[in-house]
Amino acid sequence: MRRVLLVLAMLATVAFAGNLRLDRPLPVNGTDDTYQYDDGTAYWLTWGGLYRGTWFSTGDFGGGGGFSITQLQFWFYHHSSYPWDTASFYAELWNGDAATPTTQLDQTSVTAVHYSPAYANYSPAIDTEADMWGLINTEMSAGGWPAVLGDNTPHAVSHSFFSDDFIVWEPWVIGGSTANDYFIRATGTIGALDQNTWGAIKGLYN
Repeated sequence: MRRVLLVLAMLATVAFAGNLRLDRPLPVNGTDDTYQYDDGTAYWLTWGGLYRGTWFSTGDFGGGGGFSITQLQFWFYHHSSYPWDTASFYAELWNGDAATPTTQLDQTSVTAVHYSPAYANYSPAIDTEADMWGLINTEMSAGGWPAVLGDNTPHAVSHSFFSDDFIVWEPWVIGGSTANDYFIRATGTIGALDQNTWGAIKGLYN
């Protein structure tokens, strides 16, 4: 019996390799002009996957056409038991559908901050297609660092994915069959949808 429990414990460790539940949930505030899939409460940190990204679709935010992105925002967590080998990463903006990023629009070197937003800023704004990705590229690290925060609420459709080869993208699933979400957010506008209109739409769901 003891051996069986040990095997089960080892399997659980493998299944959650690269993921760690926080000691307590942490609030991560947003603003009216931010597009996000996370629910605003961080439960997990993860360093699994050389690449970690969130797929955004304008249809989810009440608009049509493409995004005009002025900023990507990332939230990280530096756990004392799992130190980062670097705080530097590449923030990347891509066009691409739910299957994979397809066309790179920007790559910016950014320094992660513990439990505070790290930004990639775009001036002028970068226009994307109706489906685009905000990515964390951890090629500067030997172990997937820095560790990004994630929520505990899977959606009906997966939006946060990870990959080690940039070919196969797997949803970041903690429980259930669909993905939880990284704290990767985007700021900007959708086609002719201005910030005031987006704020009003977002207010209906908060």
